[in-house]
Amino acid sequence: MYQLIEGVKIFPSYNNIILSERVLLSSGTEEASVSTDRCSTPYCRDAIIPRLPWRKLTELEQQILFSSQLDNSSNLYVSVFSIPQNILGHFNEISSVKNQKNLNYFLQKYRVKKGISLIQDHIETFRLQSADLTKYGIGWNAPNQMTVTVGNRDCRVGLHIDNPRGSSLDRILINLGSEPRYFLFINLSIQQLYRLVVKVDGNLVSETSGSSRICRAFMQRFPNYPVVKLKVEPGEAYIAPTEHITHDGCTEGTNSLDVFFTLRSIFDYQGRVQQSVVM
Repeated sequence: MYQLIEGVKIFPSYNNIILSERVLLSSGTEEASVSTDRCSTPYCRDAIIPRLPWRKLTELEQQILFSSQLDNSSNLYVSVFSIPQNILGHFNEISSVKNQKNLNYFLQKYRVKKGISLIQDHIETFRLQSADLTKYGIGWNAPNQMTVTVGNRDCRVGLHIDNPRGSSLDRILINLGSEPRYFLFINLSIQQLYRLVVKVDGNLVSETSGSSRICRAFMQRFPNYPVVKLKVEPGEAYIAPTEHITHDGCTEGTNSLDVFFTLRSIFDYQGRVQQSVVM
């Protein structure tokens, strides 16, 4: 299996983005080698990552993956949009951050705290769930990493699904760094993965299997199914249903720290689009 299946779509939330120049597909997935390189966090022994090389999409794949309008019957979209410059200006010194200690010092500055407050106010305008906006995270990843998420075993987990107990929150992530970062994902929902795996082997997973097990079973049974690599430029953000799709972040090809703001909630995609038109 290697041809994309209709599923999760990418929706650009502002006009001056050409998705065909932002998106690549992998050659499938493979088990990661357990790195002993002291300059990077090693992979967990069961981690699965995209298989190289990356390639451009065909016209048919673009039709399957890209959407110019939202379908109100589904929230399974990945949306890319820009953050207003009056907010980003508070983070201009981010390029000076070299490590966690630098980041902690940077976050204590009044100007940065004001910028975080402005981000929270901005998100509030298109957020549907009344969750606590203070439960955000600002973090960093090392440059030039195929995948970035580190689990509770202090190793990189590779492609994964957030929250195996399965709530329904989306994730917003803002690229505060000075270089592009990438959002990696398989464009199929956990329900689609389950149906495809069961069709091949009905004994491998069940309806009560956790999303992590289903995710891994799919990548093992369909190692040639491609992973999407979406570029997110500095000052841009994405919203994605990370509790429903296989994904991770990526800093491949970069030289500086990847610094980001992230928060989980339920977002109004349509409201996000309407804002992008007037900004």
